[in-house]
Amino acid sequence: MYLKNATNEVKKITEKIIELDKENKLKFISYVLNLWNNNQINSLNETNPDLLDDSICIDIFNPSSIDYYYLVIKLNEYWNYKYKLYQLYRKEYKSVITLFEKLSFKEKIDVLAEIFLILEHDKLLPDNVDGYEIARMIIKY
Repeated sequence: MYLKNATNEVKKITEKIIELDKENKLKFISYVLNLWNNNQINSLNETNPDLLDDSICIDIFNPSSIDYYYLVIKLNEYWNYKYKLYQLYRKEYKSVITLFEKLSFKEKIDVLAEIFLILEHDKLLPDNVDGYEIARMIIKY
């Protein structure tokens, strides 16, 4: 289920995500999607790029980059309703978070595309969200 030309790091983290049980998989994916929604996937790996000086050139990748402004909010509401994922316990997937945080900007974007392929494959998306289409749009970015 890998993207073409995926690095070994992207393959490794994808395998670890797939190995998680459904609850921990969704919790990790929620963690990553919240980073994405909060502009934390950016070319400088800044935790709060909105506070940077305007003269600093930074490439920020968020849901609006692919014209899905409210996607993360919609998915979190769906999962919270359907699977009761109100609290995030990082113990079981903490090592995957560490791997993700060490990835480059491009690799993080690749992992996001892989996440939507995993979600589609595991039927963890609402019926009106097409994981393959979102993955295609992420790849085009």
